[in-house]
Amino acid sequence: MPSGSGGDDGPAALYRPGRRDLLKLLGVGGVAALAGCSSSQGDGSDGDGGDQSGGSTTDQTTSDSRASGASDGERSVGGTYVSASSVDASSLNWISIADTTSGGYIGLTMDATWVITPEQEIFPLWADISTEDGRVYEVSLRDNLQWGAGYGQMTAEDWVYMITNVFQASENWSGYPNADDWIRGGEPIPVEKTGTLTFEIRLPEIDPSFPFKPVLWGQNCMPKGLLEKYVPNQDTEGLKQDEEVNTLAYTGNLGPYTYEQWERESQFVVTRNDDYYLREVAANGGFEGYDDEFASQFAEAPYFDRYIVRVIKEESARLGALRGGDVTSAGVPPNKANQFQDTDGVYLNVTPQPFVSVLTYNQRANGWRPFRRKAVRQALAHAVNKQAIAESIYRGYAQVAQTMQPKWTKWYVDDRITNYGVGDRYGPEVTRSALADALSGTEYSYDGDTLENGNGEQVTLSLFFDQGQNTEQTTAEFVAQEFQKNAGIDVELKATSSFIEKYASNTPSQGEEAPWSAGRFNGGPRDVSVSQEPWDMSLNLGFNTYPYTPASSKGFFETRGGINYYGYVPEADIAGLYEQASQTADETERRELFGRAFGLINDEQPFGFVTMSSSISGYRSTLQGPIEDFASGWDSQRWYFE
Repeated sequence: MPSGSGGDDGPAALYRPGRRDLLKLLGVGGVAALAGCSSSQGDGSDGDGGDQSGGSTTDQTTSDSRASGASDGERSVGGTYVSASSVDASSLNWISIADTTSGGYIGLTMDATWVITPEQEIFPLWADISTEDGRVYEVSLRDNLQWGAGYGQMTAEDWVYMITNVFQASENWSGYPNADDWIRGGEPIPVEKTGTLTFEIRLPEIDPSFPFKPVLWGQNCMPKGLLEKYVPNQDTEGLKQDEEVNTLAYTGNLGPYTYEQWERESQFVVTRNDDYYLREVAANGGFEGYDDEFASQFAEAPYFDRYIVRVIKEESARLGALRGGDVTSAGVPPNKANQFQDTDGVYLNVTPQPFVSVLTYNQRANGWRPFRRKAVRQALAHAVNKQAIAESIYRGYAQVAQTMQPKWTKWYVDDRITNYGVGDRYGPEVTRSALADALSGTEYSYDGDTLENGNGEQVTLSLFFDQGQNTEQTTAEFVAQEFQKNAGIDVELKATSSFIEKYASNTPSQGEEAPWSAGRFNGGPRDVSVSQEPWDMSLNLGFNTYPYTPASSKGFFETRGGINYYGYVPEADIAGLYEQASQTADETERRELFGRAFGLINDEQPFGFVTMSSSISGYRSTLQGPIEDFASGWDSQRWYFE
């Protein structure tokens, strides 16, 4: 749907530039994809610069009404929602995907367990969750959920089989990125079927925030009958190539739309699902706690006949399509936002989002080895003027980032943070002095203002960014200039459209004597597992900070974390602090623990924190539904054309 979970603090860990609505879609659509990545700077502060919302192929007359939530107008089914995206999805197998665009495609055909409302309350979709003690949770499925492709009713058995044989598999044969979420204290979290439509999760300790974590929030499912073809032999390739998976044939009545076609690098098309389960829920009074008017708004959901994600790689073409009414929505880059403030027929929506843009350092064997030193990473944090990026490149639609949490959340503690890249912690003198000390005893040293290697040559590092993302490219060019000016390092810019596949994906360890593997995005020890192509630095992917449940980002800061494609080995027990905070009911104490964790992350600089930008989307004024809130899109099934 145009958008999806309660805010982007949902299942997606990685995000790639642009795709604002697809990011949100991911929330409802499920895919606990990477615990938190996204494509960082995007052309539309939200991500890829792309798009997302769409444009109707029906005549959309100009309207003065702004899409600021459900209006009093009468809802009616009709029109095609066209979302513009700068990049295509990589796969329709949600178990192993890494990007939010793929999650968005899948989310159009499947909802998920539940979403989070703007009031930070759970809104059940497929399921509800309850607990009496904060440790044992029961998940209850609706009784009208039907798989497609002949798999019958969705039951608790489907969930328990998937969790125990896929998510908790000892070898993570499926490449599921969030497998760590299902392990506590080195042991799988016990999951047991308690009824046809109920199952129980027994945590080893109290965790009051569990329902808000992407462990189950926004989680998808596959039928047992499909998975059991591949589980016994741990057939990764078989699952990857399964036709029912690749055409989403098993999705039945589980989502608002039904798969029609996917033309690679062109468009993804779905049609209105005539059997959508929420219509029956609305008819039978199944929205407990909500009034009849709210329930009635789901009576004919979704309200678009078709939904098309159109791949438009060039920014100018995407924005032109938005102006001309050829798409319903598109991500708007910060430097173009003012152009749309008074554009007839377009509503500009600006919302907070949880993704932090980072300068990732490759600390694996095919990257620059000095990145493995904390002191080197700290020194480089002085080299880039973050305030200039926030104010000049993002035109004020961003804040300087210093750690793994936005400043607007209650978990951010100022007195534990060193403010790198601003004030007296920015500039050539402080950068070179710190870097010279950090590299003492190595082959690297300064000759005047130039950092040289052991052969007397200037150090040259590669910096990757997403092709077609103008804001991200501008940021990359600025970072390159700053490294040259302040650190004496030459930076070679590399545009790519395949960063996840060629650079972020690590080759898993092989053979009986092979070391551990945490999956596609952490194939094993950094000296053993490397990506297909070498790289040094990247601006391609941003990370989810999870403002609702900060400990969900734990996998970024563990040697064996599910999302550690950059090979970071922490010096401090950041993950341990996360665990303590998760198990603490007292909010004051929890804030203290998280504050310590974010202080250590700031100190270790596992990657360079750059900015946290706002999400900027342009919608046609005839679209009713989006709100300017972190949770915009939680109810996108009831969006409609005025």
